[in-house]
Amino acid sequence: MTYDYNSSREKLILPEYGRNIQKMVNHIKTIEDREERNKAARTVIGVMGNLNPHLRDVNDFKHKLWDHLAVISNFELDIDAPYEMPSPESLESKPDRVP
Repeated sequence: MTYDYNSSREKLILPEYGRNIQKMVNHIKTIEDREERNKAARTVIGVMGNLNPHLRDVNDFKHKLWDHLAVISNFELDIDAPYEMPSPESLESKPDRVP
């Protein structure tokens, strides 16, 4: 008998969305048809919004969801997002030093 422990699974990039969202995003990366990929991405954005209703209080929460989608996909999604997708460098940049 083998056990499936979380510690032996692939690491989640944004754990607050859960493993199923990660699996959906990984599947989107395998879709060859761009229109189907865009449709699947919009569907996943809707699910992400439903999973995190508290984000609706944040200004421009849809933009935040699209940014999270880019992060979860490891910036590898080739989709037509309604917002400019962030770059990996933007996450690694250090904040300005406080005087």
